[in-house]
Amino acid sequence: MKPVGVGFSLHPETEYLTLCRPIIEEEADFFEVVPETLWQIHQDGSLSGSPWWDLMQGIRQRSGKPFVCHGLGLSPGTSDATADEARLAHWLDQLRRDQQHFEFLWYTEHLGWMEASGLVADLPLPLPPTEESVRTVARRLQRLQPIIPLVGFENQVSYFAFTDIRTEAGFWNRICQAGDLWLLLDLHNCYTQCVNFGVPLDEYLAGLDLSRVIEVHLSGGSESEPGWLPSGRVMRLDSHDGPVPEPVWQAFASIRPRCPNLRGVVVERLDGSIQPDEMPLLRDEVRRARRIFWEG
Repeated sequence: MKPVGVGFSLHPETEYLTLCRPIIEEEADFFEVVPETLWQIHQDGSLSGSPWWDLMQGIRQRSGKPFVCHGLGLSPGTSDATADEARLAHWLDQLRRDQQHFEFLWYTEHLGWMEASGLVADLPLPLPPTEESVRTVARRLQRLQPIIPLVGFENQVSYFAFTDIRTEAGFWNRICQAGDLWLLLDLHNCYTQCVNFGVPLDEYLAGLDLSRVIEVHLSGGSESEPGWLPSGRVMRLDSHDGPVPEPVWQAFASIRPRCPNLRGVVVERLDGSIQPDEMPLLRDEVRRARRIFWEG
């Protein structure tokens, strides 16, 4: 697995892209896009490229840098019994067309489920770590492999747990094994889980098969408002609206030498969450990620 380097997320928001232009042009080795942001939906459910498709293709052609795909809406935890096959068929058809133009190096999807029996959630909801979940996710993601051979999933944040969160790494391992899949290891997601459930980060990651990690995400977050919960408890949020916490950097430096198939790392920042005076910090984070990636 040939390493690519440090990537950067291209959110479809003009102000964000303009603000981050120096990083996009001078620092990034590859770009990550959410495929759904490139599409527009028609009345019959079919999909086609949106104006953002043209913009991203222009960036690809001018930069000569590769793209990777990071999906949000495939709903890998949706079982075949409740899946909307027509919706999925349109989705796969458009991805197939996109792949002819973008030549995505790999594809990852958020672990969880969003769609069942015609109902659609806004964000992926957590899955119980059962063998049925393993088989369901593996089967659904394998449907992408004829289009983009390298397919994986991102570990998620959940604000409740079906079982001891220290078993989650084993759940990811089993999905990878069942479908010949890869893992996008989001270390801030891991950190958030550990803060909220009181588990040491190194203990949480101890059982993970790091040979299946193809990409790493680094990001920051914030704390919830005390009034959100009757107890007043403050929760760590995976909000991508702040700098990468030091424990996340330490975790990346610790695991990097043990990830033989790691191809890229992306520093994430949500569009609309960064101000011009924060750009030097974001650029420094991208450079720090590069140092750890290549020297770690």
